[in-house]
Amino acid sequence: GMAPSEDSVTAWSCKQVAQWLQEEGFGEYVELFCTHHRLDGPSLLALTEADLRGPPLGLTVLGDIKRLTIALCRLQRQNQAQLEELGLRPTAALSLAATGVEWSCDGADRRYNGGDRSCNGTELRLRNGDRSGYGSGAALCHAHSNGRCRQHLAGRLDPEVWKTVISSLYVFSVFGFTSFVMVIVHERVPDTRTYPPLPDIFLDSVPRIPWAFAMAEACGLILCYMFLLILLLHKHRSILFRRLCSLMGTVFLLRCCTMFVTSLSVPGQHLKCASKTYGDTLGKIQRALAIWSGFGMTLTGVQTCGDYMFSGHTVVITMLNFFVTEC
Repeated sequence: GMAPSEDSVTAWSCKQVAQWLQEEGFGEYVELFCTHHRLDGPSLLALTEADLRGPPLGLTVLGDIKRLTIALCRLQRQNQAQLEELGLRPTAALSLAATGVEWSCDGADRRYNGGDRSCNGTELRLRNGDRSGYGSGAALCHAHSNGRCRQHLAGRLDPEVWKTVISSLYVFSVFGFTSFVMVIVHERVPDTRTYPPLPDIFLDSVPRIPWAFAMAEACGLILCYMFLLILLLHKHRSILFRRLCSLMGTVFLLRCCTMFVTSLSVPGQHLKCASKTYGDTLGKIQRALAIWSGFGMTLTGVQTCGDYMFSGHTVVITMLNFFVTEC
């Protein structure tokens, strides 16, 4: 028969594909490709590294996979016109360049204009004579039914500052709402004469430590400063900050609900806590602003009462500890 090089690849039969495999040094795969799976010229051009690795072909020898991938890339480069006729454009199975550009094959991530695109198939890399980047910035890669091509930035995610602004407004709004709910809850504190402190096996058997609460607030401040330092040095500071704001705001919103629905008795006789009315709405708002500006901490002179159902201090310390240790 006619040699593969003397005919258009798209017109190759299985026999000519077998001859091409023999010439390229892949004779051992002739039976698999041509007999079992009947690969002809067009299907050979559309073959990707994902096809070679995955079922039904399932090649397992890495060296053969890479060498065959390189040979396929070379064949595709030499038959760009036939690829266009088959409709294999950058948005389809294979990526094509304009006339006179250079193709290169790469199985790893391809970088262009500061970004990269990683594919599970073979990548065809287009370079317009300028090795510093890609003029069009178009993403070129093999897509395959067994996997999809995904885009991400090289070593850096999009900060999406607008999301950070929204999450910041969200958490500050929730803190303000929480402060107002704490004022409402203070008016509903149960009378200790009617509702004594709930029994607690641990706390009732351990001597009270007067400075423990202040130390907990100090630990919270230390964790907060550590997190601010991490934000200053972290390259994804915007993402970290908005995640903290989103989580903190949502948990504190849940805290508002639980505090308002359930009023627990004062946890100990040492606490001077009783129901207190702040008058009209303006008085409540002024008290809420005082709690909000002081972050609800005794270190800033804020004394709250009635918010025992859901500890805000525990939420802040736990959340900051997770972010500091995991970032």
